[in-house]
Amino acid sequence: MRRYQLLTSLTMNFRMLLRRKIVLAMLIIIPTLFILIVRLTSSKNAFFFQLGIGDENNSIEQVQGNLILVFVTLATIGFLASFLALNVTQQYNNINRRLVICGYYPSEIILPGLVVILSMIFIIVIPIGLCMSFFFDPMCRVNMILGFLFEGLIYGCYGMLIGSIIKAELEGTLLVILLANIDVGWLQNPVFYAQARNKTIIELLPAYYPSQIALASAFTKYSITNAILLSAAYMLAFLVLALFIFYHSTRIGSHVETNLSL
Repeated sequence: MRRYQLLTSLTMNFRMLLRRKIVLAMLIIIPTLFILIVRLTSSKNAFFFQLGIGDENNSIEQVQGNLILVFVTLATIGFLASFLALNVTQQYNNINRRLVICGYYPSEIILPGLVVILSMIFIIVIPIGLCMSFFFDPMCRVNMILGFLFEGLIYGCYGMLIGSIIKAELEGTLLVILLANIDVGWLQNPVFYAQARNKTIIELLPAYYPSQIALASAFTKYSITNAILLSAAYMLAFLVLALFIFYHSTRIGSHVETNLSL
């Protein structure tokens, strides 16, 4: 890889993203709106819930508003990260093929795009995690933010994977909504999990371990080591598969267009 091409591609990616000021504004407005709604609608009554990484018969007491706030934050991060990664990947597909024809290596296009997506996920997660301090005092704030970060990274890599496979915006959006809504938006709800008839299905979904990290770190002192390792495994699996497909499609695209031009 060549330094000049990497810096040029990285600069172009950031400039194209920064031009979409409405999108950037929504990344701030949506989490703020969701958090505000949770605070206005949830009660301060004590509530009992269960975690999968604790003892089977564990029963944790917590204020309902605090519990729902962490869950809604996880869901918001998962949705935003997946949609952002999907949109960035699909938007740059045609541009990337042109850059390959102009002499760029596929790796010089993939790496800057990945840096942009990961940077935006960090920008989404870190402020939201720090804002939790205004509403309640988590037992381990750093680990709770780590759970949020894994949620964003896993669903960001999932969005990249869908964007690499599906070129049409509507189909890609539906696939992102399908998994994100069922997984992080519904089944990872600790209230639903406590009464679930088949918890194994929930535990196999991508958002399970990041959700457990965030919830356990916010309200308990349970060990989260295994959850961290398994979250990293999910993230790497999505990332490697997404990068492989993206790299392969970029090379194939360049060969086809080069032959057509000849």
